Amino acid sequence: MAEGHLLVLQDEFTCLVCLKTLSDPVSIPCGHSFCMKCLTDCWDQSQECSCPQCRRTFTTRPELHINTVLSDTEKLCEKHQKCLEIFCTTDEMCICIMCVVSGHEGHKMVTLEMKREEKQVRVKGFINLSVLCSAPSPVTHSQISSLIFFSLLSDFCPLTLDINTVHRWLRLSDGNKEVTHDRTKTKYPNHPERFDCWPQVLCREALTGTRCYWEVECTGESLRIGVAYKGMSRKGWGLDCCLGHNDKSWCLFCSNSEYSVSHNNKDTVISAPYSPRIGVYLDWPASSLSFYSISHTMTLLHRFNTSFTEPLYPGFLLGFDSSVTICHLTAGDH
Repeated sequence: MAEGHLLVLQDEFTCLVCLKTLSDPVSIPCGHSFCMKCLTDCWDQSQECSCPQCRRTFTTRPELHINTVLSDTEKLCEKHQKCLEIFCTTDEMCICIMCVVSGHEGHKMVTLEMKREEKQVRVKGFINLSVLCSAPSPVTHSQISSLIFFSLLSDFCPLTLDINTVHRWLRLSDGNKEVTHDRTKTKYPNHPERFDCWPQVLCREALTGTRCYWEVECTGESLRIGVAYKGMSRKGWGLDCCLGHNDKSWCLFCSNSEYSVSHNNKDTVISAPYSPRIGVYLDWPASSLSFYSISHTMTLLHRFNTSFTEPLYPGFLLGFDSSVTICHLTAGDH
């Protein structure tokens, strides 16, 4: 219990933006605290005011006042009443110099400053990434490469296509990372989750309560890229079975080098440069789903803002002679 309390104590007096001891600490309505300068700099660079920790968005910019309780309190080891200066990587906790010889002998340790610097690179990178993702104009993709997403979004999970949902007109390949509509019929076994009319497929992974990013390469003149609740209908030609044409799915429609987005049978045409590579960013805590056109620039095509109530499954609908490949991102990409 004491170790747990030390971890809480460390978090309570550390600014998540600079990862240093709070300076002129301010608390915002969600309850999290930051250095006043760190928070104002973060908000000044963004189009919205949101908490850098929980991502809660505020409709009006909260007025900031110094938190006198945090400002006048020092970080001390509960057991020895000395400053927490060392991070024990074996036990994943902050300790003082006395703790080293009274319970952590032989453990791997680094200075607290080194640990802060390591976390600072990750946190600042994600904050900068969030600012760029919300920018209305294109940003250079070398500024916001897919590798940044991979390294910063710890909840990212590689996607694979679900053979139990794929329509028989669609062929899976490349370890279930690629799907093609090549006008041939595949003999998949009967399954209650299989789409039997619309040529669609969902991924196996359920995404919920997290931030995830993925990219796909597309060929063909007509296809849909989106996400859906598991409860979306699978049988028949009704629109309740088609991505974007019901209240259980959201999608980007690519047709003849043009874009539109769909949800609940409502289409919105998008004017933007075409690219066969599409990026999708799901920010569940911020209740948003964004689609990007990826080339030498990364252009935001559309952002859905909605509160998701169930796990989401990435999915695709393919027209004749179309294909979608879930990209394997490496250091050589982009």
